[in-house]
Amino acid sequence: MAFNPFNVRVLLRVIGLAFTLFLAAYIGVQYAWYITMCCLLGVSVAMVIELIHYVKRTHQDMLKFLLAIKHSDYTLRFAVEGAPPQYRELHRMFNEITESFRQIKAEKEVHHQYLQGVVEHLRIGLITFDKTGQVQLMNKAAHRLLDLPFLQNLNAATKLYPNLTEVAFGEPTQEGKLIKLKQLTEEVLLTVQVSSLRLQDQEIRIMSFQNIRSEMEAQELDAWKKLISVLTHEIMNSVTPIISLTSSISDLVQSELTPIAQAGHLDEDTMEDLQLGLRTIEKRTRGMQHFVENYRRLTRVPPPRRAPLNIQALCDHVSRLVEAQMKSQKIQFLMQLPEEVLWLNADAEQLEQVLLNLLKNAMDSCSHVEDPRILLRAVKDPKAEHLVRVEVVDNGVGIAPEAQDNVFIPFYTTKPQGSGIGLSLSRQMVRQHGGNLHFTSKPHPHTTFFLTLPLLVEKGRE
Repeated sequence: MAFNPFNVRVLLRVIGLAFTLFLAAYIGVQYAWYITMCCLLGVSVAMVIELIHYVKRTHQDMLKFLLAIKHSDYTLRFAVEGAPPQYRELHRMFNEITESFRQIKAEKEVHHQYLQGVVEHLRIGLITFDKTGQVQLMNKAAHRLLDLPFLQNLNAATKLYPNLTEVAFGEPTQEGKLIKLKQLTEEVLLTVQVSSLRLQDQEIRIMSFQNIRSEMEAQELDAWKKLISVLTHEIMNSVTPIISLTSSISDLVQSELTPIAQAGHLDEDTMEDLQLGLRTIEKRTRGMQHFVENYRRLTRVPPPRRAPLNIQALCDHVSRLVEAQMKSQKIQFLMQLPEEVLWLNADAEQLEQVLLNLLKNAMDSCSHVEDPRILLRAVKDPKAEHLVRVEVVDNGVGIAPEAQDNVFIPFYTTKPQGSGIGLSLSRQMVRQHGGNLHFTSKPHPHTTFFLTLPLLVEKGRE
């Protein structure tokens, strides 16, 4: 058995106590020295009390140590230098064990903070939850994508997003599922993947999701641009020589056939019909050329020439450009701008064109409405302080539900004289600025177009 100072000291105390009791009994029986016997019994009682105190103090130290370990309190320290010699080794061992646990806890906390930082850095939303739906982890991307600042149990989101909770509690699969979520200001398209694992006999589910609408819209726009480029190239190759030949034939008719008609060898009506037909062909061909050139703009949007831009100044300038037309149509025009000066790193001409197009569409929507109203508002995005959101709100006829999915598709228009490229061009310009353009529409109550742009990273200039 290994040498243990505590056991030796207890054994010595027990032996001393036994010897004292034996000596008291021997003296009382053999010599009848009752006073001496009583003194020895008193010493024995004192020895018993001291032994109990010795063992109890060790027990108290042990209990204090175990309670500290139970409650993960690794700040507890036992005195070594000032303690009695018999307790120094025990206290030293307690302190070493506590320090080891403290280091393990610190390493675990650092590892947890590292993983938490990695999870928060991801642009993909992550939620971990148990079989009852109790959320254990939810990163910032998940809060932002779901527009939920706080979520304790996944079942609480069933009313808002039934499709999401259905996938979350369904059969786990390695294949992503596409679902649509309608939020207050936009509709997002998420690809959702759910997997499960077991931790200490408990099933934990991990759900990841990502908004792929912007990527799909970007790919869709690239496909449209390629199609438009091919079509306009082929059409222009055919239209250009027709215009040239028509012009040449018209000049030839004018120079060669006019004398013949004047001499009476050619009917004047025939001559006029011939000239009218040539002029019509040339006019319609030039109209087609202008039509194609108009759509070519979608494939030739120049990159933005960025410079510091004051959002308040931009809105003021645009409002002055439309003020006269608003008054002529008797539209009540309001503007709400933040007191704080907000700066963008953007192309002023392109953003001016976007806002003018949105305001023009709003005026067209209000043209047949009593008490027409349009609001131009700029605010910091409540979801992200580094973004500014410019809103154009009108109380016009709005966009029919069946047409809302097609609004940003090139060539699609609900206006008799519309070209169908204004909103497509606007969204393309906004995307080149790192922003987004979307809308919500409830016909007659209100239609709102949201233009979201990143603020200038540098300190704002006054």
